[in-house]
Amino acid sequence: MIALNRIVAKKSTVNVLRVLRQADSALSGRQIQRRSGLSNRATMLALEDLTSASIVDCEPSGRSYFYTLNTDNFFWQTGLKTLLEAEDAFWKDLPKTVKGCVDPAPAAVIVTGSLAREEPTNELELHLIFGSGRDRLKAYKHNDALKEVINHRYGLELHPTYMDKKTMDNPEYESLWERIANEGVLIFGELPS
Repeated sequence: MIALNRIVAKKSTVNVLRVLRQADSALSGRQIQRRSGLSNRATMLALEDLTSASIVDCEPSGRSYFYTLNTDNFFWQTGLKTLLEAEDAFWKDLPKTVKGCVDPAPAAVIVTGSLAREEPTNELELHLIFGSGRDRLKAYKHNDALKEVINHRYGLELHPTYMDKKTMDNPEYESLWERIANEGVLIFGELPS
């Protein structure tokens, strides 16, 4: 269908849908632009596509227009909402997948890189942290299987880093650890202090 092609073919329309889905109330075009990180033009074109497909409702108020999701829209109800919910479910499913593939299970796992910053990517940077170097070496044997599962399940290319707490205490790795801790998303476990 032409309407659906316009919506899912552009990253900007998907970003606008994400923003509107998370909003508690109607948002102006400028508010959507700020929250999505898109340019004004990209935001307005996306809103035009979404309103013409009746997925987004537009209400004038003074000199502004306010936008909300049309939750009665067929495409929203039967597909788009489910896709956006699947994105959220990814963060809950990923720890289970890692724990199921890596033995011994890591003490903590952190996602970094563009996925952690919510930038479009097909790469997954995982930092798996183990209590000891011996556990890290045992777990490394599962590296190829983990890469295959991550690719098959999520369509992502895995770039794992295996670390142990003893190595992380080494001053030589302090700047790396700070970057990982600041930039990363902890998906399970506890960050070493």
